[in-house]
Amino acid sequence: MTERTYTHLHMEAVACLWEAFVEINQRGWKRDPGNERQNPRLKALTGNAAALYEAWGNVGTCEMRHAAINLADFMLKTWDAMTEDEQHECIPYDWEFAPAFLAVIEWDRHGSSTHPTDPRDMAEAVLAFQRKNA
Repeated sequence: MTERTYTHLHMEAVACLWEAFVEINQRGWKRDPGNERQNPRLKALTGNAAALYEAWGNVGTCEMRHAAINLADFMLKTWDAMTEDEQHECIPYDWEFAPAFLAVIEWDRHGSSTHPTDPRDMAEAVLAFQRKNA
């Protein structure tokens, strides 16, 4: 295992990202036909949220926590790649930006993620998602 050093901002990013992970997982659980307490009035998750829920079920919470840790630095770089006006579109950071960042990430059933690798490209994807869902 490689030792890494994290800043306070990294820890905040992980916490905000983890909140978004948990929120999607809870939304999926409430809709899961395998859950005896499922809410039948809710529609199934679709797209990246459904894929994240499936991946979580396949790899478990510990693995998904590590995914949040591994994504945090890139999330910070994505935020920094935005102009102040663009950042303003995604405020508050924890309840708007972090969930939008997570929403554009594609997941396979084994918990591997795919997303733009350039922070500016990721910022564009996050902004497009945010504007579409505003």
